[in-house]
Amino acid sequence: MKVAIKLAYLGGAYYGLQRQPDLPTVESVVRKALAGIGVINGDFCYAGRTDRGVNALCQVIDFWIDEDLERLAVPRVLNSRLPRDIWAWAYAVAPIGFSARWNATWREYRYLLYHPGLDLEAMRRAGEELLGVHDFRNFSSAKEDTVREVQKLEVQERGGLYVLDIRANGFLWNMVRKIAGALEAIGCQDRDPGWISELLDPRINRGAPVAPPEGLILMDVGYDGLDWKVDLYARRRAARMLSLQARRWMALAGVSLELQRAMSDENVDGELYC
Repeated sequence: MKVAIKLAYLGGAYYGLQRQPDLPTVESVVRKALAGIGVINGDFCYAGRTDRGVNALCQVIDFWIDEDLERLAVPRVLNSRLPRDIWAWAYAVAPIGFSARWNATWREYRYLLYHPGLDLEAMRRAGEELLGVHDFRNFSSAKEDTVREVQKLEVQERGGLYVLDIRANGFLWNMVRKIAGALEAIGCQDRDPGWISELLDPRINRGAPVAPPEGLILMDVGYDGLDWKVDLYARRRAARMLSLQARRWMALAGVSLELQRAMSDENVDGELYC
């Protein structure tokens, strides 16, 4: 039988998802955990490759198991073998022929950008230009098969933190990070909103800036016909760990901001500038 599992992870300690020789990756750690509980010895398929430092809320993997081992291929058992920055939280019995990669109908990413003072309306206007079917060659390192359909692009602001939600039928390598980098340049008034139209013209070879990987999260992947069973204990355990982690990181961010203010030539309370 085939099983699908939803994984979440903080990517800071890993060299991306995909296995690499002699380097810690999400795939190598999860593979070792699955082998440790005795459910697989071979490969598994995943919904989308994430790069070094990129995070996930809903990475989906699938793999074959013997039917009498189904009780072991569940989040709670798998989490007992995983480090605290990777956790499983839902599973489903998948139909024969299912592929976490090829059966995905859409994927959604969120990019978190901290940069107070950006022009939110300019970013939203520029984002609207990206909706629909376009050639995103200038938003990727790929040079072939670069046409994608962006189904949703929303930009919100929360006290200087800009939240970009992007859903598409598929993504190119670095596509979300380059969209985030382009929108930041427009919000900072380094670029005019009309620059997006130039970047969408495949006849023009102009790459967009790449935003850092740490702000990127694979939020969700769409499938038809899977009956997901959510492990509430796994979710609550992860929420407690993330709460502690967030408090430490927020304190560290506060320290960085205090030092930045002290070192800034402007030295204006509470203000950061493009």
